[in-house]
Amino acid sequence: MSAGPLDETWEGWTARIAADLAALTEEDWMTFAVHVTSRASSTYAAERAPRGWRRGRSRTSHTARVPDVFFQVRRLEGLLALECIGDTEFEGLTDLTTAQQAALADLGWERDSREPEFSRTFAGNEQAAAAHLLRSSLEDVLGAGSPTDVDMRRAPRR
Repeated sequence: MSAGPLDETWEGWTARIAADLAALTEEDWMTFAVHVTSRASSTYAAERAPRGWRRGRSRTSHTARVPDVFFQVRRLEGLLALECIGDTEFEGLTDLTTAQQAALADLGWERDSREPEFSRTFAGNEQAAAAHLLRSSLEDVLGAGSPTDVDMRRAPRR
């Protein structure tokens, strides 16, 4: 019996994304974000949870999920171009903390300016390295607990 999408491991996700990146054309793009539940639903769930459950901490509970940050990948002139979009309204604001911005830089993202804008390019055949950077960024910085926490979107097919 094979694992379904809900059982996908980070290793399987990374391999699948590497294959998707290898298939990107110049017209394609992909975005990746972490699902974030609303504060109202989180508050409601915390109020309704049994006492012991609220006290328990999961591995990723120390990493707050970041609602308005996503990663975009495009193929440009044969390169894989990755961008960290930390300001969805382009006003210079971000939900990324200073520590999260430093963590992105430590993973290999290049800061484009004083604003919280990061990018990274990979040779067209380095899709495995690009997929690994996406995984590390989503899991370790943006707080995805598993691949099921990641919302992936693609350019519409024509």
